Formats: sequence, C-alpha cells, structure tokens
Amino acid sequence: MKPLFDYIIEQLNLAEGLTYRGNYIFKFFEDKMTVYDPIEGTLVNDEIEYSPVAILSKTPVTFVEKNQRVDWLVEIGIAVRIEGDEYDASTDLDYANIQSVIDDIQGSSLTLSGKRYSVKVDKEPNYQGYNILGNSKYAILTVVLNVTEMISGYFGQDWTVEVDDAEVDFTDISITTTKRFYTADDKSALDNDYNKPIGRATVIELTMNYDDETTLLAEVMASAGLKTNHTIDMTLGETTWDYDVTVESAPMSLTKGGVMQITLRFLEV
Repeated sequence: MKPLFDYIIEQLNLAEGLTYRGNYIFKFFEDKMTVYDPIEGTLVNDEIEYSPVAILSKTPVTFVEKNQRVDWLVEIGIAVRIEGDEYDASTDLDYANIQSVIDDIQGSSLTLSGKRYSVKVDKEPNYQGYNILGNSKYAILTVVLNVTEMISGYFGQDWTVEVDDAEVDFTDISITTTKRFYTADDKSALDNDYNKPIGRATVIELTMNYDDETTLLAEVMASAGLKTNHTIDMTLGETTWDYDVTVESAPMSLTKGGVMQITLRFLEV
C-alpha cells in the first residue's frame, strides 16, 4: 500500500500553495504544525506549514493467486487547519484539492513501484469534526478507498470498448470464440476427416450503461433494420481487435431508481 499512499500525497501536493506530509514525526506548536525542509541550492532550511496525512486503518484480504492479489479497504485521514468557529467545506481550498484528487483517481488503474492498483474511492471527502492543537483548529477529513493490488495482470478498466466508433461505458463484456469443424467423413479413405477446423464463430455479449446510444437502443426496441450491422473495437494497451457484428438479441430490464443498462449479444458476420 505504501506506493499508492505516497502517490496520493504526491497528487495532493500538485496544488499551488498547499503542502501535505505523511510518515513524519509531527511537531505541535501553539498555532500550527510545521516541518523544516531544505531550500534547494542553499544550506538553509525553510519552515513549511503542512497538512498531515495518515492511514487511519487498512484491512487486507489476501488471495493465493500467482499475481499476489490483495484487496484492501483503506481509510486515509487528512488534518487541515481552519479559521473561525465553523468548518465550511465550500470555501476550504484543501477540501477542493482533495476532491480533485479523488475525481482523478476514481476508477483508475495505476502502476506504481512494480505493482498494479485498481482504485475505487469515496465520491467526496468525509468531514469527521475538528481537533484543537494549541490555538489552532484542525478539521479531520477522511477518504475511504477500495483497492485491488497485484504484481501482474490487467484490470477491466484497462480495456476500452467502442461500438460504431464511439466508446461505451461497459460494465460487463464477454467474448466467446468457437471453431467450426468439418463433419462429413469420406468413407472411401482411411483418413480421419473429423475434427478438422474449417471456420470460427465469435459471440460478444456486452452490458453497458446507456448514454443516448440511440442506434443500440433501437436494437433493443426492435426498431432497427433486421440486417443492421455494427462494428466493435476492443483495445488493450496498443492492441485493438476489430469485429463486424450483428445483434442476435438485446434484452433490457429497467428498475426505478436504478441505472438504465442494456445488454446486447453480438454475432460476428
């Protein structure tokens, strides 16, 4: 987890005028928390006020797979100095900065120090009240992350899927390839004519969050032309697989209060 923790602090420190530190022995003064950093090119240390960042809790679930997968539930705490009697998130630069980092890493896959991480994170920082340190108040903001860590392999979000040259927000996709075999045995020869591949059939089943892909909704609602064809492009890294397909079936189930999704079963043509 340390590479990811260090990465989050690095991203927080990209904001101008805000400083965050982790894994320090903090010195508490009457009015602030500071640490001394060297000034580049000089022998002088500069006093820097910072917001401390710490892992408050982490719960690992370890797997026995070769990729050394570990699922983590992690809570990170950040203490930010505040003015006045009440904390107002709408005017707090630290809150806005933490929110920006959350938005950037949400749903991402990262490679850090030779390990791969898939990150799901709270939609916003959680205000947990404040502590008084000397004459200063520090608001406690927390962020909860669901993280999958492994040393090799890929995550679903490493893929992009396009239908008719437009990327879709897929939640599940499966692809099945089946070979076709010659089945008529020539009785006049001793050769085995069975199990000789003569072709290949590909089936792609895609479930996606609907976002005005009207041509695909037309397949669900049976208003598309019977012989309408589509293209599917599946990309992993620098490699793209292209398919010309038609829709075999397209079920949709709607739930009030739920996300509208459609599922399409494509056959390669």
